[in-house]
Amino acid sequence: MEPKFQTSFIPRKPIIEGVSSMRPPVHNTNIFSVIASIAFIITIFVCGGLFAYKHVLTGQIAQAENDLVAARAAFEPDTIQKLISVSSEISSAKRLLEQHVVVSEIFSLLQNITVKKVQFDDFSYSKKDKASSISMSGAAQNYSALRAQADLFSQSDFIKNPVFSNFDLAENGNVTFKFESTIDPTLISYKKAVSALSATNPQ
Repeated sequence: MEPKFQTSFIPRKPIIEGVSSMRPPVHNTNIFSVIASIAFIITIFVCGGLFAYKHVLTGQIAQAENDLVAARAAFEPDTIQKLISVSSEISSAKRLLEQHVVVSEIFSLLQNITVKKVQFDDFSYSKKDKASSISMSGAAQNYSALRAQADLFSQSDFIKNPVFSNFDLAENGNVTFKFESTIDPTLISYKKAVSALSATNPQ
């Protein structure tokens, strides 16, 4: 009796199952998780950088304060305060020197430019802000003398805006009048007078 052989080659397990078992597992990646991780790392670096910058800046401020203290000590604050006080006193003296006037210079000027036939019997001086003015009353023997006096006043560099007014004829025949004008500040400047005196009498 001949032996029986099984001629069927059909595998007992499907081939597809074996192939599918050889594929690597697939992992799903969440894009939001990646972005969050990157943002977290960047935040850590930024915080670290800010902390380091704050530390460096604090050190620079402390060093600047130390340098300032050292600089103040080097300049001797007491000496600086004394120099400031002296400078203030000098400035005050200069202001007083510039504002001080010598009214006597006006009388010297009038003495030199007054006509012999004219006389003044009243004088007043006033100063407002930086402008100085004079007011006088007087009498002239005649109108010719008065005209000559007006010409001399108008030719003077120190008498500005001369004005004659209130003309009247006195019983003795003299012509009375009133005179007003402003005075050039350089005429009555105390500073100029001191400078001129120093130039005349050098030490």
